[in-house]
Amino acid sequence: MGGDPLSAALADLRNRVVATCFPLDLPGAVPARLARRELIDQLGDYLLPRLAVPRAPLLAVVGGSTGAGRSTLVNALVGREVTAAGALRPTTRVPVLVCRSGDRHWFAAGAGAGDFGAADARAADAGAAGAGAADVGAADVGIELRLDERVPPGMALLDVPDIDSVSADNRRIAVRLLGAADLWIFVTTAARYADAAPWHLLRLARDRHTRLAIVLNRVPAEVLDRVRPDYVRLLRRAGLGGVPLYPIVETEPGAGLPERNVVPIRTWLAERGADPDARAAVVRGTLGGLLHSLERRVPPLAEAAGRQYAAAERARACVDRAYAATTRWALRALDDGSLLLGAATGRWRTGDVAGAARTVRESLDALVADAFARAAERSAGCVVPAGGVDRRGPGPLDWPDPAEPLAMLAAIGGPGLSPGIGREAAGRLGIRLGPEPAARLILDLHRSLHGVIATTLDGERARRVAAATTLPAGADAELLAALDAVRRSA
Repeated sequence: MGGDPLSAALADLRNRVVATCFPLDLPGAVPARLARRELIDQLGDYLLPRLAVPRAPLLAVVGGSTGAGRSTLVNALVGREVTAAGALRPTTRVPVLVCRSGDRHWFAAGAGAGDFGAADARAADAGAAGAGAADVGAADVGIELRLDERVPPGMALLDVPDIDSVSADNRRIAVRLLGAADLWIFVTTAARYADAAPWHLLRLARDRHTRLAIVLNRVPAEVLDRVRPDYVRLLRRAGLGGVPLYPIVETEPGAGLPERNVVPIRTWLAERGADPDARAAVVRGTLGGLLHSLERRVPPLAEAAGRQYAAAERARACVDRAYAATTRWALRALDDGSLLLGAATGRWRTGDVAGAARTVRESLDALVADAFARAAERSAGCVVPAGGVDRRGPGPLDWPDPAEPLAMLAAIGGPGLSPGIGREAAGRLGIRLGPEPAARLILDLHRSLHGVIATTLDGERARRVAAATTLPAGADAELLAALDAVRRSA
């Protein structure tokens, strides 16, 4: 990474975006998560690496719809088969990058435009994969590297999976690698040029001033005069009227693309890659467009982060109220002597003091389990993170275990014992230990029981609050401050 102020400011912005999260299912949270992921990728995959090595070859990503003929076009541009083309969909499952052997170090070493954010990209001879073939390993994007001297100088071609693939991973990789490119060659067909998915990405290229050429492939000769003007009309309407458009008439299955159709595209690439000034102009345009796009992309993230924090604070207060009310209910149930009724009273009446004390412990477990359920229901209306918070029981509880079962019975109901087995147990304990020692033991045990209930419920409250409040205060202001630093450095 470069040590210049702009690189440092962009690196800080990326760190701030990474630290920002959108855990709550608020309106706008889903697009904010997607925009965050896209911005992290583009800062790490293109802006920072390209600033570090501005003289690296241009990376031209060949992307488009399923079956548009991206791989066939790459093979035609190079002059031999370097990436698989066929009838199976998706054909391109692993991105294939083609460059000249003299440019291999830019991509095989994990540097510059070929870095894609990987900290440990590396090259290894692929042997049977073909002469000069190598594999570039990345943190989460595997890219096969092919070497060929027929690639236009100063240029590398990257064949990516289809943008509308049935595989979500393929779609994600394709969009990410398009965001890492200096320029795009966008391939569509006479049957697909009006589809929604391609237009979304074309508008992104427009908004970010990415250098772009479009190949209208597989056009039946008899409809070329109708399809081309219609596509031009749509491009102009979308503000893309100045984009070069290269139509290619449909050929027989298995036949290569006509050389007369490929030459203009190859020339367009060569004009931008061979001349250092032209190459620098492309880089400046793409970098400038992406830097300018930060003005539109960062403030909405900051606003979404602010909404998340405010909602998280409301969720915290809501959860706190729910658990405070439930804790009061549980402690009242502990103090009113109701846990001594039923089986505990029956065993006491038969003289089974130890059995009565065990029943009280079981009733305490049931009381806390009921309190967990009540608190969960009370807090159900609070804002919760995406995916919710898993419901848990209290687990094993560390109840105090006094040597005197009489103390456990007397402690249920609190200091002001009403008539019943609690008062009877306290009287027997007083006779055995003396009034004052018995009273201290009963009071200490009562406080310990209170503490176990309050601490257990507070731990569950804290877990639920933490799940909803992972966003630090001021994240929105930090994002805007980081953007301002980029402005001052650009």
